[in-house]
Amino acid sequence: MTSLNIEMKYSTRPRIWAVGGGKGGVGKTVITANTAISLAQQGNRCIALDLDLGGANLHTVLGIPDPDRSLSDFLNRKVNSLAEIMVPTSNPNLHFISGSKALLEMANPKFSQKEKLLRHITSLNADYVLLDLGAGSAFNTLDFFLSADEGILVVLPEPTSVENAYHFVKAAFYRKLKRATRRSGVAEAIDKAMEQKVARGIQSPKTLISNVLLINPEAGQALEEEVKGFRPNIIVNQARKHDDSELGADIVQACQDYFGIRIRNLGHIDEDDSLREAVRLRRAVVDAFPVSSFSRAIHSIVKNLLGTGDGPP
Repeated sequence: MTSLNIEMKYSTRPRIWAVGGGKGGVGKTVITANTAISLAQQGNRCIALDLDLGGANLHTVLGIPDPDRSLSDFLNRKVNSLAEIMVPTSNPNLHFISGSKALLEMANPKFSQKEKLLRHITSLNADYVLLDLGAGSAFNTLDFFLSADEGILVVLPEPTSVENAYHFVKAAFYRKLKRATRRSGVAEAIDKAMEQKVARGIQSPKTLISNVLLINPEAGQALEEEVKGFRPNIIVNQARKHDDSELGADIVQACQDYFGIRIRNLGHIDEDDSLREAVRLRRAVVDAFPVSSFSRAIHSIVKNLLGTGDGPP
C-alpha cells in the first residue's frame, strides 16, 4: 500500500477514532481515555493507543503503570506486532499501547514508519482503536487524523484555542485537498483559477472549488470528492457558561461558510471538579465518578459518534 489513506481489506477491521487538538492542554488525552472506557463498558473490545510521541501520558490518565515496552520497540523492530506491546487495563474490554518510551526521533516518524504503523493498527483484534494524537498540526498528526474513521478535534472556549482549532482544520483540509492535485489537470486548474483570484472573487476554499468546477469540471469534481470525505468532529471542553456551549455550533457554521465542509458538533463538556479529583486518584472520571456531569457528557458524545444519540446536548 502506498498511501496513508489506507483502504482496509477486511470488514472486521477495527474502527479508528483519532483525537487531536490545535494546541496542548485542551483535554484530548482525558477525553480519549474516558471515551475508550465508555466504549469498553458497553462491551466493545477497545484499544487506546498513545500517539503523542513527544509527550505521551495516556497511561497516567488510564491509571496504569508505565509499560516496559512502547511504540519505539515496534518501530525499531524489537517486536513484530503491536499485540506484543499491548497491555491490559482494569477494564477487561480495554487494552493499552504506550508511546511513553518512544525515542526522540519517534516523535517525527518517517513516511514508511507511519504507513507500517497504520497498517498494523488496522489489523488489531478490536472493535475500536482510539488514537491520542500529539497537539498541533504537524504533518504526521494530520496524517493520522485524516486516516481515521472519525477525527475528533477538542477545543476550549478560549480565543487562542479556537484560533488554533481553526488552523488545525485549515491545515487538515489542505492536506486532504492536496491528494486531489495528484490527478491529471487538477493542479493546473487551481493555478488558472488563482491567477484570476480577484476577478473571480475567490476569497475562500469554497469559492476556489466552485471556480475550478467552471474551469475544469473533472478537476472540480476531484476536489469535491476529497472535500466530501472530510468531516471532522468537534468537542467543546470545559464549558463554563451558555455561550461556551454554543461555540460548537458557531464553529460548524463558520467552517460551512468558509471551507464548504460539514463539521459534526458532538457536544460540549462542562467544567467539572470531579476531573481534577479523578486525576489525583489516577483513575478515569467515568470509572471513578460515573454519574458526574463529565461522565454523562462523555457517554452522550460516544452515543453521537455511534449514531445512537440525540445530537449535542
